[in-house]
Amino acid sequence: MQLLLQVLLVLVASLLGIVTNYATNENDVPWLLQVLQQVAIPAIGLLIVTMVVVQLVVHRLENPGPPPTDWPRDRVPYPGLDAFVEDEAAVFFGREAQSEDLTRRLHEAQDRPADRLLVLVGASGSGKSSLVRAGVMPRLRGRRWSVLPAFSPGPNPLAAMASVISAADGGREPVSAVLRRLRQDPAALLAELSRLRAGRFRRMLVVVDQFEELVTLAGERERTQFLEALHACVTRDARIRVLATLRVDFLGPLLATDHADLFQHPVAIGALGRRQLAQVVEQPATLVDLSFAPGVVEAIVNDAGTDDALPLLAYLLQELYFASGPGETVTEELYRGLGGVAGTLARQADHIVAELGSADDGIDSVLGVLLRFVTVQGQETARRRVPLAELTAQERRVVDAFVEARLLMSDVRAGQESYAQVTHEALFRQWAPLRQEVEARAEQLRQRAELERWAEDWESSGRGADYLLTGERLALAQRWLLALRESGQAATEAAQSLVESSQRRDLAFLRRVSDSIGQQVLGAVDQQPEQALLLALAALGECTPTPKARRGLMTALAFSHGRIQLDGHTDTVRHVAWSPDGLLLATASRDGTARVFDALSGRSVRVLPSEGVMVEGVAWSPDSARIASVGRDRVVRIWDAASGEPLRLLTGASDIGRQVAWSPDGRWIAGSSRDQRVRVWDAETGDLIRELRGHRDDVWGLAWSPDSAHLASSSHDQTALVWDLATGTPVTTLSGHSDFVEGIAWSPDGRRIATGSGDHTVRVFDARSGAQRLLVRGHTDYVWNIAWSPDGQMLASASSDQSVRIVDAHDAKVVAVLRGHSDTVWGVTWSPSGDRLATSSTDGTGRIWDLRPGGAERLLLHGHRGPVNQAAWSHDDTRIATASDDGTVRVWDATTGALSGGVIQQTGRVWSAAWSPLDDRLAISTDDGVFRLVTENRAAAFDHRVPVVESVAWSPDGSRVATGDHDGTVRIWSARAGVELVSLGGHQDWVGRVAWSSSGRLLASVSDDRTCRLWDVAECRQLTVLRGHDDYVDDVAWSPDEGRVATASGDWTAAVWDTATGRRVEILKGHEGRVRAVAWSPDGSRIATGSDDRTVRLWSSDTFEEIAIVGVHQDRLASVAWSRDGTRLLTGSFDGTARVWAAEPDFDRLEAEARGRVFRVLSDVERRHHMLPPSP
Repeated sequence: MQLLLQVLLVLVASLLGIVTNYATNENDVPWLLQVLQQVAIPAIGLLIVTMVVVQLVVHRLENPGPPPTDWPRDRVPYPGLDAFVEDEAAVFFGREAQSEDLTRRLHEAQDRPADRLLVLVGASGSGKSSLVRAGVMPRLRGRRWSVLPAFSPGPNPLAAMASVISAADGGREPVSAVLRRLRQDPAALLAELSRLRAGRFRRMLVVVDQFEELVTLAGERERTQFLEALHACVTRDARIRVLATLRVDFLGPLLATDHADLFQHPVAIGALGRRQLAQVVEQPATLVDLSFAPGVVEAIVNDAGTDDALPLLAYLLQELYFASGPGETVTEELYRGLGGVAGTLARQADHIVAELGSADDGIDSVLGVLLRFVTVQGQETARRRVPLAELTAQERRVVDAFVEARLLMSDVRAGQESYAQVTHEALFRQWAPLRQEVEARAEQLRQRAELERWAEDWESSGRGADYLLTGERLALAQRWLLALRESGQAATEAAQSLVESSQRRDLAFLRRVSDSIGQQVLGAVDQQPEQALLLALAALGECTPTPKARRGLMTALAFSHGRIQLDGHTDTVRHVAWSPDGLLLATASRDGTARVFDALSGRSVRVLPSEGVMVEGVAWSPDSARIASVGRDRVVRIWDAASGEPLRLLTGASDIGRQVAWSPDGRWIAGSSRDQRVRVWDAETGDLIRELRGHRDDVWGLAWSPDSAHLASSSHDQTALVWDLATGTPVTTLSGHSDFVEGIAWSPDGRRIATGSGDHTVRVFDARSGAQRLLVRGHTDYVWNIAWSPDGQMLASASSDQSVRIVDAHDAKVVAVLRGHSDTVWGVTWSPSGDRLATSSTDGTGRIWDLRPGGAERLLLHGHRGPVNQAAWSHDDTRIATASDDGTVRVWDATTGALSGGVIQQTGRVWSAAWSPLDDRLAISTDDGVFRLVTENRAAAFDHRVPVVESVAWSPDGSRVATGDHDGTVRIWSARAGVELVSLGGHQDWVGRVAWSSSGRLLASVSDDRTCRLWDVAECRQLTVLRGHDDYVDDVAWSPDEGRVATASGDWTAAVWDTATGRRVEILKGHEGRVRAVAWSPDGSRIATGSDDRTVRLWSSDTFEEIAIVGVHQDRLASVAWSRDGTRLLTGSFDGTARVWAAEPDFDRLEAEARGRVFRVLSDVERRHHMLPPSP
């Protein structure tokens, strides 16, 4: 408009000049020219004045000045980390000159379309958004401009644009309709904006904030469509302007697009000088009567010298305002107390973490949540919007705390998806814990960003098949997604759906899923053993039988205690009892029945109906002929166990019955009741002989002493009482629990009583004195029932935490945890043999469990009460000796697994045991410094007290024994005379294993000094030192031809060495923990290794490739040994067992075994989580 007025002024002035000249030079001129001659000069002057006035008016209309400075005194004058918005223009200071410059640029006529897209570039935190929103947009809101609300592109820029258009149009059309038109033809944006311009001569301003999100969040397809739409607008209509803010570090990627011409002339935002910074501090404060003490403003300006000066300053000023308030004065003490410009934000974040505390696992949990709000593109970090619906309750608690502190902001809109995002990216850079976490996880965050961009392209294509991932891209996406899940992060639902859909089309996917599941099974066996079995079966049956999947199956079997499920009840199974003869189980259920099950098959053989009354407890007579049951009808029923016929009713209770117990001598039946009493009936006559009073609340559990002379009862009054049956009086009170006591059990030796309580603990008391002897913790919910093992060595407890815990009754060490029930476990009972347990649960089932679950092994040897340090075959492979930390050597039948030679008791930890190659003599070493030879009758042939001997090994001819000692010495002894023959020194640390070559001429020893040494025994000299391991060397084995040795090391590898040259031939890698044991097969073709990763592995001695995992223990491996025929492997483990494995496992048999131990199927949620297709 200004240009037009200037042209008109020139034309009119020129015309008047021509007329004047003509009139001056001609005598006879028309009267009209004479008039013009007279008024020309005044007219030109008047015209100039008029044009100036008009030009000023137009300039005023098109360039309105700064907005009014009215500001409510009670309104916060500082936005903190938020960018300024239009209605905060009154408190926006320091950028007046650049605001006017940008406004002028937008007004100027632009011939080149590229100049109609004005890109304001600057570093993160330089104030770009505030300048545009509070400095430029308010100045353009006049009659000559239509200004659309500013928006950020986000992952779907066209959708964001459509939302703005719909809102500007008053919502007359839904966003989806506008978006549909834009997706069909991005150039349709021009028509949409023209419709909104509402005036032929008006100009339209489109403001796109955070333009970098086209790079950081949007997919390639979405980005291209959006740029095409903008390009069409600025190219075809000169009245449309686009003003965008862009982080300068993302200008490069945009210049690499097909629309690089739009970004050729960016405008850089200038830095604020000291005077402008002072204005930023002081001017907003004057509007609310906030003042600064002398020197404070100068101190703030001096401190505002970091790269993030503006956002940090803005946050500090907001915090200063909140800490003081209108009409107050900001002191230097307050300023310094908040941490200054650089420290305020970090101080606030630290404060939030401290407040969240242990409830959210401290800072690690907080950082895990905040990482969801970070994305990384190349080397640059940017913020990421996260839907609030994707957050868990714990994550939401962290987010809410940061939102309250204004470090995060949430966008909650009715009827729309709500999001949260970081208020400003300065948080990533200025809070050290988050900055360091982002740096450490940068690659993972880049991967997530890339994955989500692929998903956006797929979504924008309408989930077209052409956009699914294949080959390497799919493999990458799977790894990225799995890594994100394992680290507690999450990709968008679209990204997860993309990967899932792509996997179903990828043929190689099945193998990768099989490997993935096999790996995940290893982490699930402890807490979810049944799910682990189901997953392993799915990996092998639905995918591909990979080595990792097979390892998963073996591991799951090793940890799967479940054996049989007892089905038939339709409600909570409240109690379970094993018959004394071990053949049957009785259960009590709230479905109004008791049932009898076959303990071998789990088949229900009898139903004992109680007229619809809930049954709470059952008990067997000592001869297994009768069953007593008690329910809520106040009656104890006696049943014939063989026929299921009712025999007798025991009455007398005045309230609901709780439990029933038959005395060991069979004479008495005790029942507990809610009426706070215990009653004892004569089992033959049914007469009530005792009514025991003393409890002050419900009486629940009952337990007879082994001699039937005393009865113990537990109550909700938080105590247990021991009653003398002869007098009917309490003789001992067991106290100490802080909640109700329900479970109670008397030890088989009669000396101890165990109780279980609502305080989540089990306590063991002296049955005579009532003194507490043991406190057992571990359950996370109520403990309902207690049971002693038949030998009195273990305690089992049932809990609402859905588990049964089995502990050592002497030291509370956990022996096993039984998991599989899906609800509260009410009852637990041992089999008379002590190798199985039965449980009952609210899930409506009972279960039978193996105390020591069988895995893939052919033979399981258990009985030790500590780690098995070595397991050894006898010379003819018919027996096995095991040496343990429990101070014993046990001898087992190698066929049946039964103890065949009894227990050889030692005085300390037994490190090693080795059979003579000729007869039944055993060489034993212990940590009390004793090395001894034991004869067939277990008498000691000789003892020697020497430095601690860790290993012993017989020479092939049986004439000598070599020992490895903790003083670094290898000694050779006469097996006949028991005298030391040779002492070999050289090792610098403990000597671990020693091994003879097949000829008996050579000896190998390994040590914690990280070496293996080879010795010539005849000449008593060292041949070579094998160096190369990076940690302790734990074991050594000779090849049958003596040409090579294999070593096992703490560096997670085994190695094969050439004995002639000392050269390392190969490293066997694959174990995921310390390799403690190695053994060469008798035919020399295979090497077996055992590791802390709980696996036994076989390797080819020719190719050195891993052949198979043949076994899995529940804990670390300590030793491995081949049978003489090379078909079996014997291992000892820290799990307290020795096991015999087939060198070629029968996986068909193992899968069949696994299918027999699962009692449900995988849910759709579980299948989806583990990348399996939905169930049929």
